[in-house]
Amino acid sequence: MATSRPKRLLIEVHKWLGIVLAPFFLMWFLSGLVLHFVAFPELTPDERLRALPVLDAPSGCCLGPDAAAARAGLAFDEARFGLRGDEPVWRLRGRAPGTGDAARWHVVDARTGTLRPGLSTAAAAQLAETFSGRRALRAERLERDQWTVPQALDPYRPLARVDLDGADGLVLYVSLDAAEVVRDTRRAERFWNWIGAVPHWIYPTVLRRFPQAWHQVVVALALPGVVLAASGLMLGLWQLFLNRSRWIPYRQPWLRWHHILGLVAGAFTLTWILSGLLSMNPWDVFTPRGAAAPELARWRGPPAAATSDPAAILARARARGLRPRELELVRIDGQAWYRLDDELDQWLVRADGAGGAADADADAEPLAMLPDATMTAALRRLRPDAGSPALARLDAYDTLYYAAAPADTAGARHRRPLPVWRADWADGTTLYADPRAGRILLRAEASGRWQRHLYHGLHTFDYAALTTRPWLRHALIVGMSLLGMGLCATSCVIAWRVLRPGRPRRRNTPAC
Repeated sequence: MATSRPKRLLIEVHKWLGIVLAPFFLMWFLSGLVLHFVAFPELTPDERLRALPVLDAPSGCCLGPDAAAARAGLAFDEARFGLRGDEPVWRLRGRAPGTGDAARWHVVDARTGTLRPGLSTAAAAQLAETFSGRRALRAERLERDQWTVPQALDPYRPLARVDLDGADGLVLYVSLDAAEVVRDTRRAERFWNWIGAVPHWIYPTVLRRFPQAWHQVVVALALPGVVLAASGLMLGLWQLFLNRSRWIPYRQPWLRWHHILGLVAGAFTLTWILSGLLSMNPWDVFTPRGAAAPELARWRGPPAAATSDPAAILARARARGLRPRELELVRIDGQAWYRLDDELDQWLVRADGAGGAADADADAEPLAMLPDATMTAALRRLRPDAGSPALARLDAYDTLYYAAAPADTAGARHRRPLPVWRADWADGTTLYADPRAGRILLRAEASGRWQRHLYHGLHTFDYAALTTRPWLRHALIVGMSLLGMGLCATSCVIAWRVLRPGRPRRRNTPAC
């Protein structure tokens, strides 16, 4: 039976896209399977806090963050109190007034308000030794390497890479300006990431250091990949339901197996490559998941200076048996609070001297979370033009706010904490806020709900029915990945047979 013109065109498109993209598809399936089990290196908040010393500073020694920043000539949006060696310091994220520089971390002496210079490479190696309890073997200054390419580390650059002794090949990255460890990697982690995250995300340093170029390259590969997967699925179904003579018309083994595997694996191959494309948010199809700058300003409310002495707050905390490792400034609803973090829990203390007994009384207990009245007031004034939101405090995850691995509680209080406050506006906007940190965690409009399903759901299978049954989720991802690799392996063989010099080519033979 003669092949129709649309079908011939579809075969040619599928064949030549397959010849070009078959190796990429094979790489994506293999690397995605590795990435599912081995994440990209990071220093988790829990790991960082466990390695910090218990904070101690003589009472009356220290300035509040606003006074310290004023003396140093800095405008800041985040502040953390800690130690640099034995010196109490404020780490401030901001910029010097009147400059166009991007916000980055600075260290200010908490006693004098003096801006401290960045660490030398030798001092960074010493800091890494104290942090890890190991001997430094080598240290070098750098802006970025393969394990520090994410833009989230930009405010911490420049960095020092410090190689430490030990069989696991531990490497720590120290921010020279912030004088703190910001990332760790180990040899096995690096090995698996060369097979997993780096190829899967098209993440070589030479490309990833240019975010816009990297974004365009990934989209340029994924978009024709969607066409390839869709055309293959269409051809397979066309042959299956519209060919009356034979469902599987190919006698050659590679073509026959490619057709069979395409029928089995074609649907999730298409959904994975489509969701991978949507992860890049091409053409801004999804709205940002964070609060806009005006909303953040209304969340913080009128400026409130943190005037309480951090050393006195720490002394009160230690007297109650707490062992704080870090103190962080929280601004919400025109109030200033100090959040005290240790390796097990966190507490909040009013820092602006305006909260009554909870702030001024030496016998007052720190709070586990911000008062409900503070949270609800901040949420209600967040979007004045959208009306009053419906508010609820959630003690369990829902469809939009969830943990991909709820059974794994390590670091959960820093990543997906509970409880949270949820605000729903009539225009479909939903926002989640953390009463333990005073932060907006997630903002979603209508497109954000589509993103949750079209990207997160399809790409990682992170629906509640699967995340609460991790064995089933792992089995599905492994099984589908193996089928996809088989499909792509047949594609590569067929592509080679088509391109091999001296071999006659057959018309209308799907190559991939």
